[in-house]
Amino acid sequence: GLILCNHAIKHKTDDAMLFTAVDQINRAGPSVVLTSVHGSMMAQSNLQTGLKAMDMSDFISARKLFEFGISFLSQNHWVEEYNLSLSLYDNAAKCCLSIGDSEKLEKFSTQVLSNARSFEDKLNIYYFSISALCHASLLEEAFSKGVQVLSMLGEDLPQIRTHDEKIGHLNETTSKLSCLSDDELLTYKMMSDPSKIMAMKFLWRLQVSLLMGKPSFIPHVTLKMIHMSLVHGMSAMYAIGFVYFGSILASIGNIKDGYRFVKLAKNIVQRFGYKDVAGEVLFMSTHTIGYVEPIQSTLECYLEGYTAALEAGDTTSACLNLLSYCNNLFWSGTSLGYTKNKYDELAHFTKKHNLTSLEFVIRNNMVEKLFEMGDVNRTPVSDGLHEDILRIKNPFSAKMFHISNAMIAFMNRDIDNTLTSMEKYFDFDLEMWILLNFIAAIRFFIGLISFWVYRRTNDRKWYERGSQSKEAMRKWAESSKWNCLQKFILLEAEDHFCNKRYERAKESYDDAIMFSRQHKFINDEAIACELAGYFLLEVGETASSIDYIIQAHEKYHKWGAIGKASVIFQYFQSISTVKLPVGIEPPVSRELASGNRNSSTTTLKARQKAQT
Repeated sequence: GLILCNHAIKHKTDDAMLFTAVDQINRAGPSVVLTSVHGSMMAQSNLQTGLKAMDMSDFISARKLFEFGISFLSQNHWVEEYNLSLSLYDNAAKCCLSIGDSEKLEKFSTQVLSNARSFEDKLNIYYFSISALCHASLLEEAFSKGVQVLSMLGEDLPQIRTHDEKIGHLNETTSKLSCLSDDELLTYKMMSDPSKIMAMKFLWRLQVSLLMGKPSFIPHVTLKMIHMSLVHGMSAMYAIGFVYFGSILASIGNIKDGYRFVKLAKNIVQRFGYKDVAGEVLFMSTHTIGYVEPIQSTLECYLEGYTAALEAGDTTSACLNLLSYCNNLFWSGTSLGYTKNKYDELAHFTKKHNLTSLEFVIRNNMVEKLFEMGDVNRTPVSDGLHEDILRIKNPFSAKMFHISNAMIAFMNRDIDNTLTSMEKYFDFDLEMWILLNFIAAIRFFIGLISFWVYRRTNDRKWYERGSQSKEAMRKWAESSKWNCLQKFILLEAEDHFCNKRYERAKESYDDAIMFSRQHKFINDEAIACELAGYFLLEVGETASSIDYIIQAHEKYHKWGAIGKASVIFQYFQSISTVKLPVGIEPPVSRELASGNRNSSTTTLKARQKAQT
């Protein structure tokens, strides 16, 4: 094995010979080591082979090779073979983070922290430990440790206290950057100070904990990254700084500059081959790009980000890309059957890699609920999930949990549970400084829900919330008519309905349906037809309302929302004064569950005939 290994390394032959040689060495094991020199050679061979395995994104094999390397070290290796020992333990810990083995990560980390000769030699382990805390959703602890390490590196976050101060600093930085062309930023000087490079890595890692736990601090970290880059030069984190900066600008309404900087971040990664950050850059940039380009075109970008992150061993970014891919499948109106399968694959991925912080977001998606709906008076989703989220102090997930419950209740036309979930959602006062792709969809539903609740309660605060959502959608429709125009027009129709502008409401409902169809959002088309039907029924145009409800049923069924297609007629019948003759209506939900679309459509036509 040693002969083959030395030959492979000396002559730089193909990797297969090196892996075969090291495998032969490891089969013999430490018991055949005669001298510390031989043991060191075998450990070094495992280190080099493990690093090659990491380059090939095989982190399980790499971890095993590093463990074999450790087994060949001498008893006093931290004294006699310090650098080799540090490299083996550092890389073993990195592999454990990538494959989600928290127990062994702690074991390797403890060894380094106990034997490292300097603060600098502990930095990689601090970085992996903070990443593991993020995975486990211990976000407050991750943030605190990150800030502590940054302080030890001589870097502190800027003291920005108010929202207006943040806006002022962001505008000032935008103004400075406007003096530099993309070419100048792409050819900027390189960062050379090792402590600054490491500080940028810790700033990057803070962003994940902030996204889920303290989103109000995201501008602080992002501005710090941009400032350090402009002063000290470019590194891989240069791209991270710009992709977050672009997303923040988009979130405060400056989509033009935001789009520029996220595209710049992608170009930086592509030009310099920054493999470690590629997954997160693709994840963040695609969210902002989705406010300019058709949402359907973002799907491939998220898959590219997922692949890039896996290759780098960045399981958090891989999961975030896969989650965004699934969300965009849902919001773009892709078949719910296919979408559900992808969510199932995502759930398996998060469980396999112990990504607790993201598992809670995934568990409460709407896809299964649209399959399962069937009782207008269904009980609300269990608060057990909510308690779990609060226990691990993940307010972002808690907020998403409540808005998901509100949307489900709204789709069931369940006013009581809608109100309860919405009030809990608004209780979480989180500043969202990142323009995530699904925020537009959430604001769309907040608007629909708010206008509906206002008509039911006459509470003015709900009308104001609906109006705010409509105005936000108006701005997004200006940058992306394809994704947002039909949503804005439907919110406008609901606004007209609230203000008894009935003729304008009719026109807006029809326009929302037309643009949904043109832009290939069958989900938006279905809900526009449904709400138009309810509107017409309320203003006394019963025959016309049935036409729209039939269209809504067909669109929901075609989308795959089997449960919702069943619920729509239960609710319609419950609010309609016209009762169908006995025997006209077979059990719609049973037909839909069996996938018999023709029979359910026949039932609808029978309903229409009976009404007329």
